[in-house]
Amino acid sequence: MLRNLNIEVFYAYPPQRVWQVITNPKSLAAWLMENDFEPRVGHKFQFQYSTLPGIDGSIDCEVIELDEPKRLSYTWQDKLMYQPSIVTWTLTPVDGGTRLQLKHQILQHEVIKLEKPQHSAETWQNQFTPKSNTVTQTIPVGRYEPLNSIILNSFFHNGWNYKLNETLPQILKTVV
Repeated sequence: MLRNLNIEVFYAYPPQRVWQVITNPKSLAAWLMENDFEPRVGHKFQFQYSTLPGIDGSIDCEVIELDEPKRLSYTWQDKLMYQPSIVTWTLTPVDGGTRLQLKHQILQHEVIKLEKPQHSAETWQNQFTPKSNTVTQTIPVGRYEPLNSIILNSFFHNGWNYKLNETLPQILKTVV
């Protein structure tokens, strides 16, 4: 199961130009998806994607970090995911252009297991009586989930590579 994605791409353009393509709603729509993005911390927005009739074709997001033109992070949650994932863009100026790093991380949750020794003479029912202090209890913090989102799964399986290596460079050529 995939939990994290980390991609680095070089573009022969200055960071401000690359920043414009990943933060301008029209440019973002041209290479990624239709959206109502605004580069403002706390802004909730959606990506809209083409899908089969009857399936909600949106991804709910919220800008959680913004440091122009260096770093942008937002949550990413489609309707099939229990918890959001996090998309983080980091732009670094390098000789001849910009190194763009994308990290797409699925949030992981832990299960905390509290155990007390159990006496073999006790029955299952007696474990939960007030006089018993031999209860085994599992407390879930969040929940584990399979990567069952069609949209997120497609982005983890070369969707991001295609967008960053094929589609985004075409848009960079047209931005003034």
